[in-house]
Amino acid sequence: MNATAQDSQAQAGTAAGPPRLDFGGIGSSAWREEALTRLLELRGLADWIEDRLKTVSPDASRLADRIGDQIGYQLKWAGSAVQQNGRDGGLKPLMRFKRWLGGADFERTLGRIDAIEADLLRLAPDDYVCALMPSLKAHINRFLPKDDPRRIRLGPLADKAEHDALTLAERGAAVAALHAANTQRRRELLRLRTFRNILVAAALVLLVVAVGLGILGAFQPTLMPICFTPDNKVVVCPTGERALQHQPPTTAEINNAIDNTVSGWDIGLVELIGLLAAAVASAFALRHIRGTSTPYSLPVSLAALKLATGALTAFLGLMLMRGGFVPGLSALDTSGQILAWAIIFGYSQQLFTRLVDQQAQNVLEGVGGHGAGGDRPLPQGTSPA
Repeated sequence: MNATAQDSQAQAGTAAGPPRLDFGGIGSSAWREEALTRLLELRGLADWIEDRLKTVSPDASRLADRIGDQIGYQLKWAGSAVQQNGRDGGLKPLMRFKRWLGGADFERTLGRIDAIEADLLRLAPDDYVCALMPSLKAHINRFLPKDDPRRIRLGPLADKAEHDALTLAERGAAVAALHAANTQRRRELLRLRTFRNILVAAALVLLVVAVGLGILGAFQPTLMPICFTPDNKVVVCPTGERALQHQPPTTAEINNAIDNTVSGWDIGLVELIGLLAAAVASAFALRHIRGTSTPYSLPVSLAALKLATGALTAFLGLMLMRGGFVPGLSALDTSGQILAWAIIFGYSQQLFTRLVDQQAQNVLEGVGGHGAGGDRPLPQGTSPA
C-alpha cells in the first residue's frame, strides 16, 4: 500500500472510528499464526477496556476514545504486516528476498504489538493492572539486568498493586520498564537475524565457489587434476586409473597419462562426496543446537554453511595431498582411496565450523533473556546490549 492510500485510509478511520482488524486466510509460517492470535486477543482486550472506561466518567471516556483510536491503527497495520505473505505478488523477487532477509514483517508486527501492550497498560482498570503485575514483573526481570533502575523501580510497584491502585506516574514507570524489556528483546532478535544473514551470505558465497570449481573442472579437467602417481607406476584419478608404460617414466609421459586419465567429473564427484560427509557431520553437530521459536532458522543456515564448506575442504584437502603438503600421504594407490580421503576432508569441515556452532548456541541462548530471576549469566563471548 502506498503512502497516499494509507493517508486516505487514516482519514476515513478518523471519521468513522478506528479501523477494524480484518483477519482472513491462513498464514504461511508459525510466527504469523501466533501473531494473528495475539492480535485478536489484544483487540478483544482493547474493546473490553474501552467499554469499562466509558462507564467511569466523561473524561475517562474521552481518553478511551483517543487512545482507542491509536490502538485501532496499531492493530490495523500490525495485521497488514502479518498477512503480507500471499499478498505480495506484485513485489519483485529481489524485494521479497530483501523483506525476508531484513525481517521487515516480523519487526513491524512485533513493534506494533509491543506498542499496543504499552497503551493498554496505560488504559487498563486497576483490577486488571493488579492481576497483570506478576506477569509484567517476570517479563521485565527476564530481559533487564538486576541493576537496571527501571527493574528496581518495578519491584515496589508490583507489591503496591496487590493492595492499592497505582498513580499515573507509577503506571508510567511500569510502562517505561515494559518498553525497556521489549526493546532489549528486539535487540536480541536483531542480533540473531544479523547472525543468520551472515551465515546465509557465507554459505551462498562458498556454494558459488564450489559450483564454479565444478564447472571449471568439467570444461578444463586438466587445469586442476586431482591425480596421483604412486611409485611412478600408475596414474590414479577419482574416476579412473592408467598404468605407466615405461619405468622410470619421464615427466612428459606422466603428464600425458594424467591428461588422458583425468575426467571432467573428478572435481564434481570429490565435492559431492565432501558435501555428503559434511551432511553427516552437521547432523551430529546440530544435536547441541536448541530449536528456536523465532522465525529465523539458524540451524538450517548452519547446515547450509557446513555443506558448502565440506565440498570445498574435500577438494582443497586432496589438492594439498597432491602437492605433497603432508609428507607420506601423497601416494594414493586407487580411486577408492581418493574418494575415502574426500570423505575425511569433507567431514573435517567441522574443525572450521565448530566455533560457528558455539557462537550460534550463544546467540540462541541470548534470545531467551537471562532467566526470569536474572540469575543466569550471559552466554560466553557476549555482552549486554
